Amino acid sequence: MAQQAAPTVESLVQGATLAGPGRIGAYSKGGKLLLLLPAESLGKPFIWYAEVVGLPAGVVSDSLQAAGLLARFERRNGVVLARDLTTKSTRGSGTADDAPGSPAPGEAPEPISPATTDGHERPIETALNLIETGPVIAAFPVLAEASDGRLLIDATQVFSSDVESASGRDFVALGGSVAAGVDPARSYIERVTSSEEALNVRSHLTFLAADPAHPAAGVKPVSMVVGHSFVFLPDKPMAYRAADPRIGFFTAKFTEFEPGSGSAVLSRDVITRFRLEKKDPSAKVSDPVKPIVFYIGPGVPKRWRPYIKAGVELWKPAFEAAGFSNAIMAVEAPDPSVDPNWSVEDITHNVIRWVPTNRVNAYGPHVIDPRSGEILSAHILVWPSVLDYFSKYYYAVAGTLDPDASHLPLPQEKMGEILTYVVAHEVGHTLGLRHNHIASTAYSVEQMRNPAFANAHGPNSSIMAYGRFNQAAQPGDGIKVLIPKLGPYDIAAIQWGYAPVTGTQAEQQAHIAEASRKFTEQRELWWAAGELPPETATYLHDPRVQKENTGADRIDATRLGIANIERSLSRLDAATGGDNDLFSSTYAVLLATQKRMLDSVAVLVGGAMPRIGAPAGKRVDLVRADEQTAAVDYLLGEGARSLDAFSDPALLERIAVTGGGRTVEDMQRSLLATLLDGARLAVLQSQSDQDAEAYSTIKLGHDVGDAVWGNLEQASHTDRVLQRAYVNRTRDMIRSWQNPTPAESAGAAVAVKAGFPQSFAEIESDTGDDTDYPAWLRSYLPQLKNRLDQASRQAESAADRQHFAEMSVEIGQLSSLMQQE
Repeated sequence: MAQQAAPTVESLVQGATLAGPGRIGAYSKGGKLLLLLPAESLGKPFIWYAEVVGLPAGVVSDSLQAAGLLARFERRNGVVLARDLTTKSTRGSGTADDAPGSPAPGEAPEPISPATTDGHERPIETALNLIETGPVIAAFPVLAEASDGRLLIDATQVFSSDVESASGRDFVALGGSVAAGVDPARSYIERVTSSEEALNVRSHLTFLAADPAHPAAGVKPVSMVVGHSFVFLPDKPMAYRAADPRIGFFTAKFTEFEPGSGSAVLSRDVITRFRLEKKDPSAKVSDPVKPIVFYIGPGVPKRWRPYIKAGVELWKPAFEAAGFSNAIMAVEAPDPSVDPNWSVEDITHNVIRWVPTNRVNAYGPHVIDPRSGEILSAHILVWPSVLDYFSKYYYAVAGTLDPDASHLPLPQEKMGEILTYVVAHEVGHTLGLRHNHIASTAYSVEQMRNPAFANAHGPNSSIMAYGRFNQAAQPGDGIKVLIPKLGPYDIAAIQWGYAPVTGTQAEQQAHIAEASRKFTEQRELWWAAGELPPETATYLHDPRVQKENTGADRIDATRLGIANIERSLSRLDAATGGDNDLFSSTYAVLLATQKRMLDSVAVLVGGAMPRIGAPAGKRVDLVRADEQTAAVDYLLGEGARSLDAFSDPALLERIAVTGGGRTVEDMQRSLLATLLDGARLAVLQSQSDQDAEAYSTIKLGHDVGDAVWGNLEQASHTDRVLQRAYVNRTRDMIRSWQNPTPAESAGAAVAVKAGFPQSFAEIESDTGDDTDYPAWLRSYLPQLKNRLDQASRQAESAADRQHFAEMSVEIGQLSSLMQQE
């Protein structure tokens, strides 16, 4: 009997539907997905990106990304394996043995540093390849091999089920269910598209999921759609640029073993950025070979598209400063009749998606080539609720400054301006820029109230700050620009990161060093985020690094911002037109905004400001002691009383039938708890131990005592709230001092595990037991009790006499408790 001939690629794809003219051929035939891999694809690194296209019903997520893996295909007999190299890409073999040295910024490394090849030419490369094996995340049966080495594989099983490394299970969990598995009868490949650069596969998955709270109910189906996108990395990696701690770019981090510098190990950070190359390298300003194009997703309502486009193209001046004209643009996604292969999850597209679920946010992640930091794509998500929230936020600050903000909802044009700002901020992230919170305090209150300055510059020196609006501007100042705009930092940062650098290695290094220096010499170009653990250790107590606040003068800016909120609060009924839901939600935004402004003042107490770019000498300036005294006095006096406006019965009865005032009281109590914090006491002790002129724990004790107990002739409602809060907070502190070690050790261990330095972890977990404050308090409490006893006899009001008598008893108990400590 004659042996049956093995099937050929041609025979197996005969009659199949080709998905598109892609590098990877994708064929649909008889319900199966067949992929034709070119021979050179084996061993070549690619990005496997997965994004949720359709969430499970009722699920709200802060991200739609399911995976962003570095992988490669390997053949093992009759199977092609996909191996995850994501972890491995963070380590590499450095430059070749005979190279003159490590590549300079602006030059492509030879070979590129992260180990994504299978080469064994050098011993260190052999060691790197042997020490770690990435997991195999998918297996595709080989159906046939062409004479030129192309492999036809069956991808049906992989993409009609859940891929563990690019799983949708976490999104099922967001709905409160636990996925037991995928039902193959109700799961299938929904769509396959292929382009010159990418392969895209949509998987419609139906999980069988159980509700842990109701196990007797059994499993229920939960369906979702996950889009998988594949793109091979460029044959020639982009020239990387070394990161600089003075400029806030996201970075790709890796470790080089046997680098050309001569050391055994070298840690290297390179910035993430799009690949921009001039069409005319000799021109000072040139169009790029390939511009950065953002597609406005098909789900974006038409009325908002012009504002989204404006948010993207707001960055054009920054790229012009870097030498590129027409470098960035926004276009509408093509109609399916024009390009049926276009899809929102395609990793080769930069897309802005409208996510109509109940979340207040916008998010701008990007996917990179880990070898060079090249940004391959960015998918910005905008939840429409962010517009309503920021409209109320804008009304809080500008309700009596901007005629267009006098009523809610805001007019479409004003909401559009806010959307442009929101999108521009997220686009900045996708271009590689991190937050710049120190930019929120770049300008003084005087500048922010000067129309010539404020209308030209806006409230911040960077759109990457969280300083949302000009809180210091007042009616009559003539300020028209209250919303942030592209700032000098943004332009300088894009110029630093994207401008081409030419010349010899030494010339390139000198050029970048010179460009970096201005970020420490000019205040408006300072960068600090204070978000990652090492940065938090540096900037946590820096009052210049602010979120949701603007202005260099913390107390003055806060006082003026609260004046704006109080005016907006007073006309809230008229602004919301009798809509109770709108009234209540806006009231909540006004109250939260005011509390954040007050919290910004507390950072002055124990405040320490690193000198930006100081190479030697004194490196940190402490907030002046008199300014810290003023901060305590303001917070526990005028600041706490400013919250009383929210307790007006005419307002509260619109918010809740009972208990509405408790929320306000809780905020007033928290002001005191923030000041009398163990970590703050430890910081102050450390500062005063090193500087006799520094603000001390004893001075804090006196200032808080004067603010809370200074007037014992009568007690307003706010006085009583703060006095009871003082008693409760002091009781909690004394109890923490009685056995401080376990709590301190546990807190420090958690912080160290999270990446914080040991010294920072210890001081931020301190109860304050080993400071001067307990001894001072032990002597202060009996004196305070005597004053309260006298006040309880002399107060004119019976209610005040009873209150002071009760406080005397409480303070006496605390004094006794201190004697046991």
